[in-house]
Amino acid sequence: MKKIGFFGGSFDPIHLGHLNLAIELLEKKGLDQILFCPALLSPTKQEYPPHVSPEHRMNMLRLSLEEVPAFEPYEAELMRPPPSYTIDTIKRIQGDKIYLILAEDAAYGLDQWKDIEKLLDLAPPLIGTRFGFDNEKLNRLPEKIKLKVQEGMCQISAMDISSTHVRERLKKRLYCGHLLQGKVLDYIHQNGLYSNNF
Repeated sequence: MKKIGFFGGSFDPIHLGHLNLAIELLEKKGLDQILFCPALLSPTKQEYPPHVSPEHRMNMLRLSLEEVPAFEPYEAELMRPPPSYTIDTIKRIQGDKIYLILAEDAAYGLDQWKDIEKLLDLAPPLIGTRFGFDNEKLNRLPEKIKLKVQEGMCQISAMDISSTHVRERLKKRLYCGHLLQGKVLDYIHQNGLYSNNF
């Protein structure tokens, strides 16, 4: 039985912070593979839909992951009507041990997710944190979720990058080579993405 990480998100665009988080959790937790699954529309961000099409986000994801054999794009949520609920996607992955890959900020909002207790039973969380967890935010979570979050915390040296920050810099035509892989940046420029669609 393989150990599979499931990393969902908008990936709008995918950046080096996503990749560093995934690589560190892959290596530290001995995962065999990580599936990167872009959401068609996140339930928690329905008022803020992605800035570029699912096709562009998937193309950037494919470019970004092609050099890491253990990383695989997974487009299941792009094939279903929105919103994209993680529990529905996880249920479709059979036969392997699944772990939910999360950045620390996402972990503190888990109580808003659909069927979260069932989800965390099916796919225990692995959460990358740079400085250890924030007790104040952690204590706001229901006890069962809080315990799963504590168990899944993993100290990493991941970069503090947000897609929002990347998009803002792209719109202002500022240098982004320290935030994005060169081929992703080339794709963005070639297709005129994020320049005037705010």
